[in-house]
Amino acid sequence: MEKITIALQNKGKKALDAIATLKMALDDMKSVDRIAQSAGECPKKIYKTFRDSLVQRFEYTFDLTWKYLGEYLKREGRKIEIETPKAIFRESLKTKHLSDDEVRLAIQMVDHRNLTTHGYDEQLIEYICEQISRYYTLLESILQRTAIHKYPK
Repeated sequence: MEKITIALQNKGKKALDAIATLKMALDDMKSVDRIAQSAGECPKKIYKTFRDSLVQRFEYTFDLTWKYLGEYLKREGRKIEIETPKAIFRESLKTKHLSDDEVRLAIQMVDHRNLTTHGYDEQLIEYICEQISRYYTLLESILQRTAIHKYPK
C-alpha cells in the first residue's frame, strides 16, 4: 500500500511540475509577443530577432501544451490510440474540454506549428506571428481549465 501511495504522490508531483513549466512557458510567450509587436518599429534586423524568438516560444509552448493535455486526458481515463496533437485536440472536443471553434483554432495552430518547423517563408511567418495572440489565449485557456483539477498529493 505504501508503494502505491508513493507512486501516486510522484505522479501528482509530475503533473504539478508540468503545470508550472507550462505556465512559465505561456508567460514567456506572452512577454515575447508583446515585445515583438512593438519591435516592428525597430530596425528590421532587431524586429526579425524578436519575431524569430516569438516563433520559437510558440513552438515550445505549443508542444508542452498538447503533450500536457494528452497526459491530462489519460488521467481522466481517456484512451488515446494515436498520440498526435490533432488527435489530442479532437479528443478534447469529445470530452467537452474544448468547443468546436476552439478545436478548429487548435488544428490551425497545429498546421502553423508544423509549417514553422518544416519550412520557412517570410510572409507565412509574418502571418503566423499575427495569429500567436489568439493561440496564446487558447493555450492559456486549456491550462486554466485543466489545472484546476486536483492531483494526488
